[in-house]
Amino acid sequence: MRSNLKKMMDYCTFCPKMCRFSCPTAEATQVETFTPWGKMEIGRWLVDKTLPLSQDLAAALYQCTNCLHCQRYCEHDNDVPSALAEVRRIAVENYAAPPAVYEVESRFAQANNPYGRDLYAETRKHWPESVPQSGGQVLFFPSCHTLRHFPERLGTYFEIFRKLDIHGVQLSEPDLQCCGAPLDALGFAGEFQEVAEVQYHALGGFQWVVTDGPECGHILKKRYPELSLPLGKQALHLMEFLAPYFLNSNYRSRGKAKARIAYHDPPYLSRYLGLSELPRRLLGELTGFAPLELSWSGEDTLSAGTEGAYAWIFPEAAEKIARRTVEEVESRGIGKLLTADALEEAMFKSLKPSFEVQDFFEFLNEQLLSE
Repeated sequence: MRSNLKKMMDYCTFCPKMCRFSCPTAEATQVETFTPWGKMEIGRWLVDKTLPLSQDLAAALYQCTNCLHCQRYCEHDNDVPSALAEVRRIAVENYAAPPAVYEVESRFAQANNPYGRDLYAETRKHWPESVPQSGGQVLFFPSCHTLRHFPERLGTYFEIFRKLDIHGVQLSEPDLQCCGAPLDALGFAGEFQEVAEVQYHALGGFQWVVTDGPECGHILKKRYPELSLPLGKQALHLMEFLAPYFLNSNYRSRGKAKARIAYHDPPYLSRYLGLSELPRRLLGELTGFAPLELSWSGEDTLSAGTEGAYAWIFPEAAEKIARRTVEEVESRGIGKLLTADALEEAMFKSLKPSFEVQDFFEFLNEQLLSE
């Protein structure tokens, strides 16, 4: 890892910032230090101990949403988020990370999730009726962001299961209400390892573990196996789980409906999990028309400023990043923006746009007709 880390940092350091335009934090802040070049240069200094670790230098390491957009334009395929994660770990262990980073850790310690509260307290009011809490082969593992911002959505998911005649999906309250993604993103390697081990033993007994969270999907499918916790083959994002039923089953839908609807690709779905064509195919299957494409879409999608716990550390910059997408949608007169990420949805809605922001699965449920 050390040699690969050094190689990536060297490549970035001696590059003429060819990917600068693709970095959401550099564009939002207009600070050259926060370009991939600047962040990796600082990382190299700290790894090589050319400069002593300080809070100012460490703060630059967190000016990254982990959206992986820069990799799309890198001749060497550098994975900047992975490289920065290693240096963030050093910053965290030496108490040099931004104060907001430790606030997230503290909230996680309080309630086993980044919000510091019992997320199921509100969700229980919206618990779907007649849903098994044991005995199922499929466990639905909701994102903590869904539980916090849209607890009623559990009912939507299980309504889709009912309409598509999907059985055997279990919903239960886990001891840990988060997969650990924020801890992983912010550099808390030890704490993330502990969460991953607990979750692996809780989830490993199911044939399938289905989640609606893009970052959760990445964590369960890819990060846990990297920690020798082989959950990957059992983990599915909700979109993957539903696809065979939508594409190969008989069901009734509202039929063709042409409208000015666009879809925003969450970076963790499109770039980390490779799910960019599937949502368009599902929307086309149900409505007869593909969604309108934004200027940056698919694997080239823009960050919403919410990935990698960034919005908790730099909320004002995160809003600027999200506003870029909002402004395009408004300028084009698009009436509805769909997204399959609860935290993205909450961010877009907080900016009070002139158009409707709707969850991808809520829209699918509206198009499906009950038998």
